[in-house]
Amino acid sequence: MNAPRHGARFPGSPREDGGPARLVVSHRTAHLQDDEQRKRGREQFDTYVDKVLSPITNLKRQKQAPGDHGRRILVVEGDAAELEVKLTERPDHLLVERELPRDIPRPLPPVLRDLHRRVKPEPAPRTAAEKKAQTALRLTVLADGHPAEGAQVGVWFETGGADTKLVQVVADAKGVAVLPYKQGWTPSKGLILPYGRAWSMLVPAPHDGQVVQLPALPQGPVGWWQALTGHPSYDPHRGAGLRIGVIDTGVGPSPLLSHVQGLGAFINGEFIPGTAAAQDVQDHGTATVGLLGARPPVDSQDFCGLVPGADIGVVRVYPENGGASQVDIASAIDLLSLDFKADLINLSLGGAPSAIEHDAIIAARLRGTLCLASAGNGEGGAVTYPAAYPECVAVSALGLLGTMPVGSFAASWIPDTPDRFTGGGIFVPDFISVGWQIDAIAPGTGLISTIPSRYGQATPYADMSGTSLAAPLTTGVLASILSRDPFYGALPRGMGRADYARYALTRQLVNLGLAPWYQGCGAAHAHPVL
Repeated sequence: MNAPRHGARFPGSPREDGGPARLVVSHRTAHLQDDEQRKRGREQFDTYVDKVLSPITNLKRQKQAPGDHGRRILVVEGDAAELEVKLTERPDHLLVERELPRDIPRPLPPVLRDLHRRVKPEPAPRTAAEKKAQTALRLTVLADGHPAEGAQVGVWFETGGADTKLVQVVADAKGVAVLPYKQGWTPSKGLILPYGRAWSMLVPAPHDGQVVQLPALPQGPVGWWQALTGHPSYDPHRGAGLRIGVIDTGVGPSPLLSHVQGLGAFINGEFIPGTAAAQDVQDHGTATVGLLGARPPVDSQDFCGLVPGADIGVVRVYPENGGASQVDIASAIDLLSLDFKADLINLSLGGAPSAIEHDAIIAARLRGTLCLASAGNGEGGAVTYPAAYPECVAVSALGLLGTMPVGSFAASWIPDTPDRFTGGGIFVPDFISVGWQIDAIAPGTGLISTIPSRYGQATPYADMSGTSLAAPLTTGVLASILSRDPFYGALPRGMGRADYARYALTRQLVNLGLAPWYQGCGAAHAHPVL
């Protein structure tokens, strides 16, 4: 039985300490207004690195910007005490911080949170005796009546104490999932995320031999999230003239996204150019881009994106295993704002604050590029970065009653407090991060979008939830607005252009009557409701 693909939609185990932290060293570029200033700043940085840092550090990797005046980023290790002394003498424009993880936020429903927080990693059985002591839970999964090949199946087992164990497998071609576990463990709850065709569902009490029937996904080309954002019909040319950058796990393959440009990947500080490097190693990026730009045939029942006519460029910053870092995200922002000349950049990711990442976002704004980011799935915790930077548009998520089946993964986030509901069945799911930094809200619960073509499926879709999905919808709404705005089109690239884009979004946000720490100024809508 195959193990689940790394980075898939299934929630991962809690992050463990991976050893000593590394330091990231870079320099500010946003305050430097022209090439000559940037060149001098780069020369000062290079001199400091060569004369001061290199003799006392172990250089692990570096991202070398094109030309002699771009951003340079280094990841170093060395004696902490000696580094601390040397770094007190650094130039004012030098930036030094720990390498920070940027995870894809994957929310968990309340019914699973306590179990998942108590998960302890379990070593694989090594000896014949250990293997003999194992038994197996066998589930057969059907998606819309067909074997759900590729479905991610996870079961949380309770062990009689405070710990729980999570066992994950991928269903085979017959839809069969065999989950090995030790005798004495008790299966508690299960979660099934199919690969296309059907809704993701919770399994309250999985038992051996159970056949799980997953209900079919609805058909497109338009979903409720599109109608709610002011796009009730499919227009393959909508968004034409706008350039949108996406920084994520990659994109495709999918015939519905063949027009999207894969610009390459920044992985561990190294730039890998080309379309192949930008291909999705998970499925999150393909879903994000699909909400923006999926372009099915006009008579198709596949779901379309909000702005399939826009020029979309994707940079992958996630390896197949593990997370991204601020090193690669800052580099990707530079590439998209400088070389691709993106009008908007979508960042459906989050983590702790980073001065290097922040400087890249400020520099992008000065070049005319506005960044929009998911606010995070912190279950009421603080808004994550980059969304919390003031130069970013921070986007939260909403849901709509009646759009998802009972017992589905998506339906599990319907809240039980009245302040999270508003008219028309709109609600704020309980997984969102909250705070004064929230600018806007958009659909992000039970959305259906593209995932890479696998398991014999040419154009598979999956349901997903999270602020990661609300951010591209808001980006799409803004691209739709700006593509019809001749004043915006005539503006030269610069800070005024980025600030006008933000103003254009703000003036068309619809107040839902929710608290501002949930909705910001309101819901993104391409055509204001009067």
